[in-house]
Amino acid sequence: MRGALRDYLKHPLGTTMYSYTAAEYWQWAAKVSPEDLPAAEAMVAEVRAYLPSLDDPGRRNTERMLASLKR
Repeated sequence: MRGALRDYLKHPLGTTMYSYTAAEYWQWAAKVSPEDLPAAEAMVAEVRAYLPSLDDPGRRNTERMLASLKR
């Protein structure tokens, strides 16, 4: 899983796909691979940082997705 997610991130992603990938990576790391959690948390922090630049529907969807991330 770690390798697949990291390879996926080498491709140019839009903010929606990056947000989704960050959330999936975080969920996986929290459950399976604690050593990956700092990197996943950094990705989620990036997503939170660009929330204000998203359009209203995109921001709301991304906020809901981020709200679902729980340890």
